Amino acid sequence: MNQSGRSLGKEPILIAFPKGRLGDELLSRLEGTALALDQKALRSRVLRIPTATPQVQVLLLKGTDLPRYVAAGVASLGIVGSDTLDEMDVDLLELADLQFGACRLSLCGVEGLSLDALKHKPHLRLATKFLKATGAWLKREGLTAELVPLQSSVELAPILGLADAIVDLVQTGETLKAHGLAEISVLGTTSSRLIAARVAYLADPERLRPLAAEIIRLLCNK
Repeated sequence: MNQSGRSLGKEPILIAFPKGRLGDELLSRLEGTALALDQKALRSRVLRIPTATPQVQVLLLKGTDLPRYVAAGVASLGIVGSDTLDEMDVDLLELADLQFGACRLSLCGVEGLSLDALKHKPHLRLATKFLKATGAWLKREGLTAELVPLQSSVELAPILGLADAIVDLVQTGETLKAHGLAEISVLGTTSSRLIAARVAYLADPERLRPLAAEIIRLLCNK
């Protein structure tokens, strides 16, 4: 039985996939495989999207919501960026690093701004949605700063004077260049992770473990 009391053996397995950049790369990697999404259903408003494997369906979610759906047992498995997991306190199993969607978590500012210059500011302000990771970096560096929480358009913060610099994910750096920004320091790296609902994974290993292994095989060998 899963956490809502339903029989796992009689219902389709639900996997949570992320929306956005990571989700686009994921769907591209799964094209033509046993876990490819039904394209007609994908274009519709249907909530559960069938895959090429019977009894396996997908739920598309925003990255910040996805771990909560998995932790609550709504979805048995999920794929999400490690940056999202690092910012949340949720009870789930992390099964594998899927080794795609890699990004740098970087301190960025206007071109020409140095880390030394930031360290000497009397009141440093950093805009980011990665509050825990930024706080941990500041502690390692022996710095203090006011953290300005932003969920989107973080690149505008140093341009418009909301913050001295930002901490954000960087993949190619093109978005930074377009806003006249550059990386100052790399705080760490992120990648996609396969996660599982603890109760569901332990209660239904006959179905979930082979499916998890197939996801790892399909994605890590691309």
